[in-house]
Amino acid sequence: MVNTIKALDPLVVNKIAAGEIIISPFNALKEMMENSIDAKATTIDILVKEGGIKLLQISDNGSGINKSDLPILCERFTTSKLSTFEDLNDINTYGFRGEALASISHIAKVTVTTKTAEDKCAWKVSFGEGKMLGKPEPIAGTNGTTLLVEDLFYNMPSRLRSLRSANEEYNKILDVVGRYAIHSSGIGFSCKKFGDSQFSLSVRSHLNTKDRIRTIYNSSIANNLMGIEIEKVGKLPLDNAHGFISNMNYLSKKLISPIFFINNRLVSCDPLRRIINQSYSTFLPKGNKPFVYMSLTIEPNSLDVNVHPTKREVRFLQQDEIIEQISNTIHKELTNVDSTRTFKASSILTGSQSIGQTSALLQSQPTLRKGPSQVHEAKTVSPSTTNKVRKYENKMVRTDASQAKITSFLRSSKYVERSRSQIGNNSNDKPLYIDDDNTTSDNDVSTIESPTEQNVNERSISRVPIQAPLDTDLQYSVIRNKRTMVNLTSIKELREVVDSNAHKELTNIFANLNYVGVVDLERRLVSIQHDLKLFLVDYGAICYELFYQIGLTDFANFGKINLLNDNNDELKLVNLLSVFDDMSQDVIKSTILDLWDMREMLEEYFSLELVSSSDNTTINDVRLVSIPLLLKGYNPPLTKLPLFIRRLGSKITSEDETECLNAVIKEIALLYTPPIIKKINETDTNVPDDKKIDYTNRSEYVSTVLENIIIPCIKRRFLATKNLVRDVVEIANLPGLYKVFERC
Repeated sequence: MVNTIKALDPLVVNKIAAGEIIISPFNALKEMMENSIDAKATTIDILVKEGGIKLLQISDNGSGINKSDLPILCERFTTSKLSTFEDLNDINTYGFRGEALASISHIAKVTVTTKTAEDKCAWKVSFGEGKMLGKPEPIAGTNGTTLLVEDLFYNMPSRLRSLRSANEEYNKILDVVGRYAIHSSGIGFSCKKFGDSQFSLSVRSHLNTKDRIRTIYNSSIANNLMGIEIEKVGKLPLDNAHGFISNMNYLSKKLISPIFFINNRLVSCDPLRRIINQSYSTFLPKGNKPFVYMSLTIEPNSLDVNVHPTKREVRFLQQDEIIEQISNTIHKELTNVDSTRTFKASSILTGSQSIGQTSALLQSQPTLRKGPSQVHEAKTVSPSTTNKVRKYENKMVRTDASQAKITSFLRSSKYVERSRSQIGNNSNDKPLYIDDDNTTSDNDVSTIESPTEQNVNERSISRVPIQAPLDTDLQYSVIRNKRTMVNLTSIKELREVVDSNAHKELTNIFANLNYVGVVDLERRLVSIQHDLKLFLVDYGAICYELFYQIGLTDFANFGKINLLNDNNDELKLVNLLSVFDDMSQDVIKSTILDLWDMREMLEEYFSLELVSSSDNTTINDVRLVSIPLLLKGYNPPLTKLPLFIRRLGSKITSEDETECLNAVIKEIALLYTPPIIKKINETDTNVPDDKKIDYTNRSEYVSTVLENIIIPCIKRRFLATKNLVRDVVEIANLPGLYKVFERC
């Protein structure tokens, strides 16, 4: 029975749309505040009950709403700020889609009281599910509008349960009100809880920007601010940028998210945030966070504000160039004032905390990765000023990852470096395929950002017999050449997605881990230690994400693994795919033809080479010559090649560039993920000896590769993402064990 397609009920459609726009009470307040600012209000008063869930009221002295407009006020796509789609190219108001009030009315009870300058009295009316309930009633009131929102998400219990506590939601409301108050000069803001006599936040309309920051945050920030001003540069669509940033005298561990306004719209701009934090990292002590407020004005025809339902994100042309210009200006300003820092001497004189104690405490903390300036600063601390900090037994870690293990002396390396002229002189090198555009995939990169161009790079080629799925007898030929720069927008977007999903705490754990060992090869579990905690890790999921990130960072710069075989028939795609009983000859032919059509892209970007042994190409002649090299010293399990070829031919489509490249990288990462090694009973006499030997060899190889190649690479360059949280489980911690032993 095939289900029929039918249109959704309008109520369902409106609830879905409302759920996309109004995520929490502060989103509803943000939309209503923007309407008040668009109405030229000079005073905005906010009243909140139970974090805005029970009651959220905003009153302004703006232009008000005409009585004749009230019947369609809460209908979708009704607005006074936009008439044609072309108006988006020159939009200068916060609202433009006419969805905010409509969305709120579908998930809450809305009451509007409004009066224009021409009206003799105010008008009050309620709304529900986008419709006006009853007729407007005359009531006493002042010019402006009061919006009362009650019982938010009363008909969406799942969304209601997902909200934080009332205090946390109220703090979010205060945060968004404060950000608009900083930017909106000439407008007074106030916010308080229902029933309280005093305001939680009150900003008078005549205050300048610096005084607004002082009122909302504190004097410590306001006293250490310096202005930033950027005028139009060249042909960039940036008209100007201005704001305030903290200098080096402001030291605080508390993170205040940067305040970014683009064309007077509060937005989040992760690339700009990252580049500003990077500029500060060379000036501030580790762990200290800056304060940043920036307002950018960009040519309207270069800005797209209709990107996300919440209007939180925007896109604009020449984004990288504009961000670079802002970064250079901030770095220049910080450099100019770097010599004007002030230091308190009381910490030395009073003995409350000496420099040595501070240094010792900092050194005892686990660090993610130290920059050059931080390493230098740590080295300049005088040993004579360092006081010993007592460590209790339950806070001591009795491992030293820097100590060499006996297993490190048992490994043999067959790495040889030869010049280009030497390659080919040896008869053993004839099967090698050389591509000048490829470089080694083992770059020491700590983030997912696109690597910088290098004048000299290494490009590795390894030779692997197809008969050895877990071959450890590797020989590398190294060629020096220039790295290929990648400017594909699709790859940059994929890198940004990984970067935006980074989990800071988990990344810190992997960057500073102590490897304990393999727990279960069948379930792909290893144990690692970080600080005082012991974790159980699914290394299959971690390796998949690692090789996916390597695929993004080294895109179009992979080395090659050339597959050598005396019998080329084993490398023919038709023979590799023939192991699948569920694939007919027509499906195999279609899969091979699809791969053959993509062969140029696969070879150029992924070092995955397909060749035909005859001039008239048929499916029986196409064979696999090479696969990409992602990590020196580690061969992917070649037993996965048939499945890899099948998925590559059936899962990849060339219709969308981003999806196509992303899918290929994922399949390569899946190929490189260490295989599941099913456990066998080595004491069972019914198990053949050759099977026992194969199991032992495979287990030892995977264990060795994990400890000596993959885990060091994870520590060096892995960026843990939020979806990996479920794959890392804490199984013990030292203080907890001490409590157990004390009870015993």
